[in-house]
Amino acid sequence: MRTHFRVLSLSILIALTGTAIAAKSHAPAAAATAAAPAPAAPTGSTQASVYKDNVGVHQAASTASPTVTSLSKGSPVEVEKQEGLWFNVKAQPATVGYVKINEVRLAKAAGGSNDGYSMFGGHPKPGETAGVRGISDTDLRGATFNPAAVARIETFRVDDATATAYANRMHLQKTEVAYKKEPGIGEGHRATSGSAEQTQMQEQQNHAAKVGVLSMVGGHFGLGGSASSAADAMPKSEQEKVDEEIAMGPQIAGRVLSVMPIWENPEAQRRVNTIGRWVALQTPRDDLPWTFAVVDSPEMNAFAAPGGYIIVTRGLYEVLQSDDEVAAVLGHEISHVVARDHYYVIMKQAATSVVTGIAIDKATAHAGVAGQFANYFAKQGATVLLTVFDKDVEYRSDGASLIYTARAGYNPLAMYAVLQKLSAVSDGGRTSNLYKTHPSASARLDRLDQKGLANVSQFTDRPYVAAYGR
Repeated sequence: MRTHFRVLSLSILIALTGTAIAAKSHAPAAAATAAAPAPAAPTGSTQASVYKDNVGVHQAASTASPTVTSLSKGSPVEVEKQEGLWFNVKAQPATVGYVKINEVRLAKAAGGSNDGYSMFGGHPKPGETAGVRGISDTDLRGATFNPAAVARIETFRVDDATATAYANRMHLQKTEVAYKKEPGIGEGHRATSGSAEQTQMQEQQNHAAKVGVLSMVGGHFGLGGSASSAADAMPKSEQEKVDEEIAMGPQIAGRVLSVMPIWENPEAQRRVNTIGRWVALQTPRDDLPWTFAVVDSPEMNAFAAPGGYIIVTRGLYEVLQSDDEVAAVLGHEISHVVARDHYYVIMKQAATSVVTGIAIDKATAHAGVAGQFANYFAKQGATVLLTVFDKDVEYRSDGASLIYTARAGYNPLAMYAVLQKLSAVSDGGRTSNLYKTHPSASARLDRLDQKGLANVSQFTDRPYVAAYGR
């Protein structure tokens, strides 16, 4: 099955570009022999406030460590550094200790040396210290397709055995974690464990979710018509939908890679593909040709394209201090693919033909599935990645990441760590694009707290995976 998908994705590149790409199978890269480089020494600190009542400050970064004091909600503290899923804090009067990463809320750093980026291991290049400009709609609309870059990131893929070997080496225990109304279940992927009636109910929920996503984005694109009718008009065959996703993925990724070059860091590429594949194995869509890449951009963002193509920026990757945090970011993006969020947006745009000239060209059926989308991508480029979903879609992906990372053996509190860092960054340029398409980090933290950690609370004391490959 996986070999079929790999060949299909490369054939798509040939069909759309007319470029002769040598038909060869890309074997996964050799196993890494060295551990990931240690994070940069943190610099600076930032202010925070205690978010919960009666928070214990521990002598060391462990719940088993003695409590040196307790703090009431709203108490000011200064965060000196992160240690695993704990913050080292200074509290008044002159108390130093550790609190869990979800027990305080970071304020935006003051700026200068306290930029909220370097303190978590970010490596600003010269000229990146302020006013970072993120990728724009114009960039993505006008971006040319780069088939060579797509072919290259496909060589970064790892197989299931490699991902499982990594998990075994890192003592990550695959865990059953319930996920109510899980996207992907009942859509031709992993079967539900319940009765036929439960499966039918799940399929109805999936259709409702599809209609919901289309309705949520309709206002942003000025799309008219019934979301339900557009959903019903989509191909009913599961294989048709999979083929279309795999046709879309390389076209979108290839345009991103023409404006954001691949980061020349083999260890990072190996790391995101290994962790990403392991997390994807915990989802109902583990049969997709999952492909992950880190691009050399200072902004803090990540993108998901249909068919399992996921791109993370260097600016975000560098502040992820554990494999748990990498898994949390990838889990959020994987959820968008599992739920077919961007796929449904493309299908509605094309089906309604509101944007002039982007309808799917069924007359080009002789060119295969890929040829039918050539006109759409020629007009729209990869702008679908800047879709502004309703906030509930993003909240759902945050919640899904908690489930997927817990299933994969990671500590689900890592999502809190990622969102805290986004809150602390003082250079708005690094996160401006992220906040154009996502709720604020503080709003996402609020939603996680409101929903609670009921399904994953028993996994929040897991040790974090600090260094890939060790």
